[in-house]
Amino acid sequence: MSDQDQDESLNNQNDGFDASLQGAPPFAALLGIYEGISADGVGTARMPIREYHLQDRGYVQGGLIVTLADYSYYLAVKSLLSPGQITVTVELKVNFLAGAREGELTATAKVVSGGRRIFVVEGDVSDDKGVIVARGLSTYLVSETRQ
Repeated sequence: MSDQDQDESLNNQNDGFDASLQGAPPFAALLGIYEGISADGVGTARMPIREYHLQDRGYVQGGLIVTLADYSYYLAVKSLLSPGQITVTVELKVNFLAGAREGELTATAKVVSGGRRIFVVEGDVSDDKGVIVARGLSTYLVSETRQ
């Protein structure tokens, strides 16, 4: 399959693209991830499960679950940053606890430790029945933007 054929196939699968994703980070818009809460050290993000999220056995591909979790962790940390600060993931660990095939996944994260330069965040990814699909822990480094 050529690159053009693959692009067309992805575009056809993404015909239900939600215009509310415009303005979202490009990776989030591409994957269909919606930003939720980003306040007081808490972050949430959700992803309706689409056919193109599934691996060959019919479950959501693990890397997408990690991406959803990481985005919620980022939103939790972002809510505590001062103007001019940025943050990046420097460590991430996720345990997969259950598979997901349909419905919607929601990632919920909370900052458990924060300092001047390092934040530690924990969180869960759950399906729409409340089953925890994955649990993780991440470390973020904070720095000042360069002028």
